[in-house]
Amino acid sequence: MKKRIENYIEKAIKLIEEDLSNKKIESLSSAFNGYISSFGAALIQSDLKIAVALFENKKSSKKADSTYLMNLILRLIDENAEEDMLLKYIINSDENEKALKNKIKDAAIAVKLAIRTFDLKDE
Repeated sequence: MKKRIENYIEKAIKLIEEDLSNKKIESLSSAFNGYISSFGAALIQSDLKIAVALFENKKSSKKADSTYLMNLILRLIDENAEEDMLLKYIINSDENEKALKNKIKDAAIAVKLAIRTFDLKDE
């Protein structure tokens, strides 16, 4: 687990840097830090699919797009995923749900740590 998180952190930083330079996201706001923290809590407290569905809701009135974080997690756990949404990936996965949840939790921890290395803009 620890080694996987370390690998994910490196990869997450690189992906975020690429996304910022390619203008896939304009900037990282401080809201992302809160979203990724609350996503971890949601994973622990509820079902994997429910937690991911809540954060992939594009119609919510959030300050920043939390779907970006779900997409980032998807790219961390499977860079060759055919799905464009983490929830679709989970639904279509043949992997044991407990193992998949642990992998997603590790990726979320890595994203949380990676985001803190960037200058977060206040809303």
